[in-house]
Amino acid sequence: MFKQISLISLAVLLVACSATDPSKSKAKDAMYDKMAKDKDMVCEYRPTTGSHRKKRTCMKKELADEVRRRNQEALRSQEYKSQTSAGSTI
Repeated sequence: MFKQISLISLAVLLVACSATDPSKSKAKDAMYDKMAKDKDMVCEYRPTTGSHRKKRTCMKKELADEVRRRNQEALRSQEYKSQTSAGSTI
């Protein structure tokens, strides 16, 4: 009997935790739609660490360009380091 009650209460708790408020979701979607219509904003879906779901993010074009430039610099520096250290004999 205790096992059944605990399983039912666990199931109820899991369902309650996974439920989302549809009004919040609609408000968020409306906010992102408004941002996407702005010519100075860039919206994209990005993967979230530890999840298969993608999260929508919006940022100004200048910030997106800066992030892209820094990421490219980081990749280039990593590539350069791996090429120069591969042949070293220390």
